[in-house]
Amino acid sequence: MRHSLVIRQQGLGIWRHTAEGVEHESDIAADDKNARAAFQGWLAAERRRLNLVADLSDERHAVERLPAASRADRLRLIARKLAQRFPEAAFTRASPLPASQEDGLLKPVRLSSIPRLPALALWLDALNDAAIKGDADATRLTSVPFLIEHWYRRQRALPPHGLLLAFGAAGLRQMLFRQRRLVFSRTVAARADTLAENLPAYRDELAQVLAWLPSQRLIEGSPPILVLAPEADFPLLRELAPNSAVDFIDIARYASGSADAFTLALRETRQRGAPAHYDCPPLRRPRQLAFVRRAAWCVAAASLAIGLANAADGFINAARLNQEAEQFAFERQKRQAELDKLNAESTAEAGADFPDDWLAKAESLASDTGIAPLGILQAIAGLLAQAPWARLETLAWKKQPMRESAPDDAPSASIVLEISLIGSELPQTAADKLLSFWQQRYGSSMKAHIDPATSRLRLDTTLRLLPREKQEKPL
Repeated sequence: MRHSLVIRQQGLGIWRHTAEGVEHESDIAADDKNARAAFQGWLAAERRRLNLVADLSDERHAVERLPAASRADRLRLIARKLAQRFPEAAFTRASPLPASQEDGLLKPVRLSSIPRLPALALWLDALNDAAIKGDADATRLTSVPFLIEHWYRRQRALPPHGLLLAFGAAGLRQMLFRQRRLVFSRTVAARADTLAENLPAYRDELAQVLAWLPSQRLIEGSPPILVLAPEADFPLLRELAPNSAVDFIDIARYASGSADAFTLALRETRQRGAPAHYDCPPLRRPRQLAFVRRAAWCVAAASLAIGLANAADGFINAARLNQEAEQFAFERQKRQAELDKLNAESTAEAGADFPDDWLAKAESLASDTGIAPLGILQAIAGLLAQAPWARLETLAWKKQPMRESAPDDAPSASIVLEISLIGSELPQTAADKLLSFWQQRYGSSMKAHIDPATSRLRLDTTLRLLPREKQEKPL
């Protein structure tokens, strides 16, 4: 549930936000010796979202006209002006204002401040402790003048310039607006219980403000006077400025059921767009610490979840790989057994179809297991014996259709070979030596392709395979 905490000189007011508006919930007096404990108990009852509002007569506003400068220089200039204007301020704010003809090339800025008050420290310390524990969420401090400015900027039926007089139980609030921006605000505390009794003091204060404004060049000419009050008080309030034109604004049009401008201001905390606010360092750091604490928990939880997911995925992958390895080993054993059986049966076979049949079966087995026929392996072994500098990189073989043999020749099959050799040093005569050896040994030509950049020698040739009993023994 959202609440608004209103800090006054007398103490703290707690207001609850409802669907209809705001309702007063309770008050805690500042002079109560149990005030801090009572406030901490209220904060600890449940986690709350809080609006922090200052309603203090000590709030000050001033207008400075600054020369055009870069952003960094402008910020330094504003900081220096704030220190000069409000040396004892606890909270400050600088807001740009629309320029007027009297400003010329200068840029007007509204400087606002709230001094260091015991009334602030008591409540902010308790809020600081609650924010560290995560019981409260409040990092911004706004004020009643800022809230009324937020309301005034949306009232297009009201003039953009004017001196607004708002009445309430705390007294009279005088606010000057220029192009719907707050320029000046001052509170006249109520000295009596009724409006009629306070009226003479309010009239004198208004006369002083009207005489003071032209000297400050805050607005061009005499500003129109706007009175925000219940319609029943209009006849009495006409005596405020008998010699000036006064426009009366019925507060009931904007805050139904309310006769106080303060309630109208509190309703602005529910409107879209954030009103102007003071930065509140005492509450910002606990929120950062709480955020870091929550972020650390989230990171730890996310890391644990990722670790568990990776472990589960790794376990599943390991089980699948073990299953595939067992299946592969079984298939390899099966193929090897078939190849051994084929080699054993081939010694008893004879006739013209032996090489072709044997290679047809052996080729399918060799393509699955990566084992070349015995005759090819013997030939490659003899070739490598002539090239001690080289190692075999790739070997590809393919059977050609069986050619017709002479009557006195044994049936044979031709195998197309692609051989790739690699060595640290490739002698210039290496290719010629291997070609000569192959021609003498196997009676077939060989093509050589040399790549000096990579020290690779590619050989393309044809090998004629004979039946097992007619093959030459390996060297």
